[in-house]
Formats: sequence, C-alpha cells, structure tokens
Amino acid sequence: MNRKKAIVLLHGLGEDASIWNGFVPFLQKEYRCIVPDYANFTGMHSMDDYAEYIYDLVIETKEIDSCCLIGHSMGGYIALAFAERYPEVVTGLVLFHSTAYPDSEERKETRMKHIEFLESHGLNLFLRNFIPNLFTNQFVEAYPEIIDKQRKDAQRIDVGGFISAIRAMRNRPNRLDILKKATYPVGYIIGKEDKAIPLEDVTAQVEALSNPMVLVLDKVGHSGMVEAPDECLAFLRTFLRTI
Repeated sequence: MNRKKAIVLLHGLGEDASIWNGFVPFLQKEYRCIVPDYANFTGMHSMDDYAEYIYDLVIETKEIDSCCLIGHSMGGYIALAFAERYPEVVTGLVLFHSTAYPDSEERKETRMKHIEFLESHGLNLFLRNFIPNLFTNQFVEAYPEIIDKQRKDAQRIDVGGFISAIRAMRNRPNRLDILKKATYPVGYIIGKEDKAIPLEDVTAQVEALSNPMVLVLDKVGHSGMVEAPDECLAFLRTFLRTI
C-alpha cells in the first residue's frame, strides 16, 4: 500500500488536469498526487456534485482515508464543498486564486451572460477573451505563445462542461465558516492583479481566519502556476510540511 500522504490537485474552469503538470513531478517525490479531471462533465448542478465525485474517486476508489486539497479557482470551490461534506478526511486546504465567498449579484449576471454567449457563439470565440483575462496584461504581451497554448488546450473541453461548471459556480454559497471552523491548516495563494478574485475579498477572508498561511504574488493574475510557478511550488511544499 502507498504510505505517502495524499494530496488532491483540483483544476479550475477552462482547464483540465494537465494544468498541474509542472507541479506533479516535484510533489510526487514526497506525496501521493491525485489529479482528477472533470472539465468535460455535464449535468453537474452544484459544487457538491463535483465534491461527491471527488470523494468517490479519491476515498472510495484510491483506498485512502485522508487527503489535502489544493484547488485552483473553481477547484477551490470544489475543495470547500468537499470540506463541508467530508471534514473528517481533510488534512489541509489551499485556495489557489480562489475564494470562500459566493458570487456577488453583479458576478452572477456576468456568469449568465457567459452561458448565453457560449450557447449562441460557441467555445472558441468565448476563449478569445476568457483565457487572456486569467493573466496580467503584461504577461499576455510578453508571452503570447503561452496564451495561445492555454487557449488551444481549453478548446479541447466540451462546451457543455463549461456551461455546467459556470452554473454550478454561480449557485455556490458562502463557505467562509468552513475555514473558520477548520482543524487543519488553511492556505491562500493570492495574485495582486487577479481580475477574477478581488484582492480585498481574499484579504478580508485571511483576516477573518486564525492562522492561515498566505502567499501574495506581485504582478500575478489568476494563474500563478503559470505566471510564478517557482514561488507557488515553494509555498505548497512549505504548506504541506505543516500537515
């Protein structure tokens, strides 16, 4: 039996499990890395639906009894839903450019517009703006080849998977209390120029928690694993040693 501590790396919207390819070779030297892929799932109505899938995959199928969750963006929402449903198996939780807060009313309207656009115009046109917005403007200008690769990778995702995920994100509740009550380590990776997760929101969450570990990245948007991989990997390694 594999005795390494288990970590579950959860990808965000517009990504699949390959977003973690730069981290897994390093982390798996010390930990059992489980990297689910749910990008093409349709018929999911809530983050709880995704969390239930993760539980069945990780705990039931992989025959482990505990894990640390690291969730990028939507992956963080799934991690929080998982921690709410199955707190006894969580050894740690990192919100990687993510938030415990629900969508604002303005954000909910934007989500609906995204769904309507996807239904009317398809995925490729949607990705023209969606992918660059995951990065800082400076990064987009400096590394057009990376942006192009991210866009091409996202084109492999079924549009139904996109729409299902957006609806589920729109409906998620406030789960800050899950972190306030946590008996395990909590971490945040924050991009100062993140266009999707307001800096003031995550700052307020950090201040509301007792002792979170926090990495704040200057000149980074919503994709630290691409924009600042060395810093993010070093933080995760330090965080995982606290478990």
